[in-house]
Amino acid sequence: MRKLSLAFAALALTSAAGAYAEAPYPVEQPFVSSLSRAEVKQELIQAQQQGQIADGDNYPALSQASSHLSRQDVRQELQHAQNMHDDATYAGA
Repeated sequence: MRKLSLAFAALALTSAAGAYAEAPYPVEQPFVSSLSRAEVKQELIQAQQQGQIADGDNYPALSQASSHLSRQDVRQELQHAQNMHDDATYAGA
């Protein structure tokens, strides 16, 4: 009797595992490129020339965001924010 119940348990486990292996999730969709091979190579060359490609441990430098504010304007904004929200200004760890 014990062998029979072990056999049924093994059968139940193997059939249940098969139900999960029916289809991948999420459903795999084939990749379709909108660029030709030559266009991709040209983009790679441009990125390398502009220093946007990592080379070993040499990661590309992030470019600075442009700002229309002067250093003095930024300091004034910080001072104003500190005066308005004295408790909410982040002061570091």
